[in-house]
Amino acid sequence: MSKPTPDLSGPNPSDPAGLLAGERPAAGAAELAAVALAAGLLDAAALAPGLTAVPFAVPLAAVLHLLLCVLVGLWVRGRARRGRDLRLAGLLLVTIVPLGPLGAACTLMTAALLALFSRYATGFQDWYLSLFPDSETGPAQELYELIVTGRENAHLVAGNSFTDVMSVGSPQQKQAVIALVARHFRPAFTPALKAGLADADPSVRVQAATATARVEHEFNERWLALDHAVRSHPDDAASLAGLARHLDDYAFCGLLNSNREAEIRDKALDGYRRSLELAPDDDGIRHDLGRLLLRCGLAAEAAERLEPMIDRTPDRRILFWYAESLFRLGRFADLRTLPARRPDQLGHGAELPDTLRDVFALWRDDLGRDDVGGDDAPAAAGSAGRELAA
Repeated sequence: MSKPTPDLSGPNPSDPAGLLAGERPAAGAAELAAVALAAGLLDAAALAPGLTAVPFAVPLAAVLHLLLCVLVGLWVRGRARRGRDLRLAGLLLVTIVPLGPLGAACTLMTAALLALFSRYATGFQDWYLSLFPDSETGPAQELYELIVTGRENAHLVAGNSFTDVMSVGSPQQKQAVIALVARHFRPAFTPALKAGLADADPSVRVQAATATARVEHEFNERWLALDHAVRSHPDDAASLAGLARHLDDYAFCGLLNSNREAEIRDKALDGYRRSLELAPDDDGIRHDLGRLLLRCGLAAEAAERLEPMIDRTPDRRILFWYAESLFRLGRFADLRTLPARRPDQLGHGAELPDTLRDVFALWRDDLGRDDVGGDDAPAAAGSAGRELAA
């Protein structure tokens, strides 16, 4: 006897995409309704004698009910072999066992509601993909993003404009911002993401929660890959530094609680220290370590790590971090001589940012007096240094 040819018109139960799409079960829907109706009526007829005072009526009704459940189970198995949709069929099987005719009635009601609402509803897979479309967008999509966000380079700007949109924008604008944040996440975008998590609109909250989970998943996936590289080459300074920088960025993203953030920063510090031991002449690692030490409140070690680069580095940011560490340690004499040590970077002719130009001028000895700025000078230097370094 030849085997029946599988009916491939319905979703394949082994295909997750077919189950996530959320479409209305098409193939075998009439068969399902007929079986559910027949099973409900037969089960009601089998259980009815159990309500009477006839001897052995209750055991007989239980046996008939179990026999009917076995028949329904065999039907579901045959449906699976034919490749038909199993969602409502499985619901009938698991509800008719404890509920009897009521389970069959609930299954019929569910099938009717699904047929009604799925004509207008968006499938889960389509909805999820619409939250975070591909990064490679066409001109029309780019124009739409520019309109709803009001910024030309939405994924490059700071998070202030995104936060404003999350405060006063429409739900569609908020969803567009969250999609951009998820695709081009930066720590500056965290306030916008947190505003989405606290939004009054449920759709915005769900999308923000999904975006947060996506960002954390990407961080963890990258962490696992870098950790595997470190385990494979434990003496490679570049691998250690890459893992430490990733953990530093992860701790700085603003999505973690305080305990988790401190734990990850400790791991980043350990990675920076180990990589610097393997490559003591790598100024990039030394700079990253000094910056993280200062953020963690370890100003003494930060100054010690940054000191060897002061006389040779072409990167002015290192001097700013070093000046901040000197200020926190109260080493005002060393801070005053720093512009003299690097006049090319901090002298009169240096092109300093407006935030720090007057501040470093206060510390130069060549102003002709030591008390310029009074007691407010150290505070001004410290606050301005922190502002630019951050």
